[in-house]
Order: sequence, then C-alpha cells, then structure tokens
Amino acid sequence: MKLKLEHKQIPKESTVIVGVSGGRDSMALIHALTTQRLDLNVIAAHVDHALREDSGEVADFVNGMMQRWHIQFAKTKLKPAGGNLEEWGREKRYEYFNKLAKKNKAIYILTAHHQDDDFESMMLHFLRGTRVKGLSGMQVLRENIFRPLLFTSRTEIDEYIAFNEIPYRDDPSNNDENFTRNFLRHKIVPVLNHVYPGLAQRWQDQKSYWLDLQALLENQAAVFMDEFLDKKEGLHRAAYAKLAFPVRATVLELWYRRTTGSMVPDAQTINRWDNAILTFESRKKTEWHEKKFLVMKKERAGIV
Repeated sequence: MKLKLEHKQIPKESTVIVGVSGGRDSMALIHALTTQRLDLNVIAAHVDHALREDSGEVADFVNGMMQRWHIQFAKTKLKPAGGNLEEWGREKRYEYFNKLAKKNKAIYILTAHHQDDDFESMMLHFLRGTRVKGLSGMQVLRENIFRPLLFTSRTEIDEYIAFNEIPYRDDPSNNDENFTRNFLRHKIVPVLNHVYPGLAQRWQDQKSYWLDLQALLENQAAVFMDEFLDKKEGLHRAAYAKLAFPVRATVLELWYRRTTGSMVPDAQTINRWDNAILTFESRKKTEWHEKKFLVMKKERAGIV
C-alpha cells in the first residue's frame, strides 16, 4: 500500500525537516516520505513540550524509531510558559523547525497536516467568524511550510499505519473535548459526515476557488496600499472608505501582518479597526498590537 503524498514540488536531493511528534500522522508521513523519495536528505525534528508526564518517553520512542529507520534525528525540550499553551507550543515548534532548517540549509519544513485537519481548521474559522481566507483552509505550500498529506484522509493514514505495522504514540489530550477542535472532531464532524458523506473531500475540491479569490483580494489590497498607505503618515481614510468591505478587510489584514508579523486574531478585531477608520474623529484611538494603537487623524489613520 502506498500513501498518497503531494511531494512533486520538492526538488531532487533536497534537505527537508520533518516534524515528528510520534503520533500516527507524522509517523506515517516520515515512513512514506523516506520510502518514496530515497533521494532526499531527511531530518526528523521532535519538540518535547514537557506538558505530559510521559513526554520524555515519547521523545525516546521517536529517537529509537528514527535510528531503526536510519533517519537523522534532532530534538529540543521546552519550558512551558503561561497563557495560551496551544499558541505558545505552535510558535516555539516552528521557531525550532526554522532554526534547524537554516542550520542544515533545508528547503522545506514538512508537517503531517491532512485532509481532516484542513476541514476542521476551516470549520473552526467559520464558527469563530471568518473571511475568504478562513474558508480556503490550509495551503499545501506556504512560505517554507510544506504539507504533503493535505489531500490525504485520516482513514487512509490509519490504513497505511495498519498495513505497514508502524508503531506510534497517541497523545491523550487529543481526546479531551474541552478543547474546541477535539469537540468539533469527535462530536460535530462525525454527524456532518453521516448526513453528508465525503464532505471534507467535496469542500477541498473548492479550495482552488477560495485561494484564487483570496489572492485576488490581496492583490487589490496591495495595489491600494502602495498608493494610499504611507509608512510615516499612515492610511488615507477617505480613499479607504471607497473600497468594498472585502478589500478593506484584506488591507487591514496585510497591514497588521506587515507591522507585527502576526495574523489578525479574529473577525471582530477587523470590524473594530474598520469602524474606527470610517467613523472615529481625530485623536481617537483603538488597540492595535501589544502597546501600540491605531490612532485617527483628520485625513489619515496611523499606528503609534
């Protein structure tokens, strides 16, 4: 049995970093990758978040399996911090992956996100309130992050794991329905699939439409910003007001990303900024990022 991978974009004899947690998805990915692309220099990267009592055992398991399969292995152990642990873990994980990629001149960082993850992410965006970008889900390739399993279902991965008798370690937290994604995965998505079989596949068939539409909005927003957004003076309010809301929202998303390096947290934040630029009088302000504010002038809106 051969697992379906999107890997044609990886040049021959490249070095790649593969995130391996020890779970079935990442174990299936690295097994399939190293049996289908023997030309690649593969480095398995494991991050011990130190959030589970057995996290050290999982790290040792991954290390042992990589030695068994003759795959280079690298790992790091984190010190848990306060706040949103999920966001913290993701940030630190990619920070480590990028450090490894730079050190080893790796062209891509590969993750095991698959079709079901993609659909769940889209649903979470939709339920929280989203724009076109959220409806498009994940991309196979975004900057240096490559997701070869994005069009492969969880069922296919389970079958591949069973057929090849690949050991793995489940994370018990994946069954904790206090986490929104887990509740959606275990309670909501199965009901939707019962009523609409193959729903995730049908949605993914539309990804190119949503991605093209998002690209169109970003192109229009970028053209506008080149003319009406000055780094020192700020955003021209009257010109901004003439735009259709989808373009205005995209302008704000791009502006926020350029000035903070982060993604806009939610749709409500976009609405707050949009309302401020359209209606606030001079000197009024609203929060932007950390200790910075979006401050209104008569003709411009700037970040201070």
